[in-house]
Amino acid sequence: MRFTTQIIIGSLLLIGSAAAFNLSMNNNNNNGATSASTRRDFLKSSSAVAASSLILPNKALAESDYTDYITTESGMKYKVTKEAPEDAAVPIAGQTVKAHYTGWLDDFNSEKKFDSSRDRGRPFTFKVGTGQVIRGWDEAFSTMKVGERRNIVLPPRLAYGERGAGGIIPPGATLYFDVELLGIL
Repeated sequence: MRFTTQIIIGSLLLIGSAAAFNLSMNNNNNNGATSASTRRDFLKSSSAVAASSLILPNKALAESDYTDYITTESGMKYKVTKEAPEDAAVPIAGQTVKAHYTGWLDDFNSEKKFDSSRDRGRPFTFKVGTGQVIRGWDEAFSTMKVGERRNIVLPPRLAYGERGAGGIIPPGATLYFDVELLGIL
């Protein structure tokens, strides 16, 4: 999806550049340069601008997509999508929690969903802050209230790092999760 957007933007830049050139040629025909060489020079510089928009790193695009998210000191990004009651409990390290989650590669709701407790209809349980789960989950769930739901974006160092996982998570993958803290057991 992002790649398609990049192609569209690049194409629009090229079309806009060509239109700008034609307008400038109509208004500036007295500069002594031939129309063909001026057009070639103009398109070369325009192509460079368009090409640079196509090769922007996905990281730069991803960061701009999540401007309304909170970024923690570790680099995790999150957005609360369902507030918990104000007096709801927050788990402490060592407590067992029950949670629902859905995880994706590439972005939320992409076609690359890799796991979901919701799809199985069975919540996941684990001890918070003890290393039973990836670092990003320990961090996220240790600050959530019971009943809260969040979208979290985990950079590789908070997920499976450069090793990946089980042939499903590629090395160096950023992971996208919709998580919900259902209870403390």
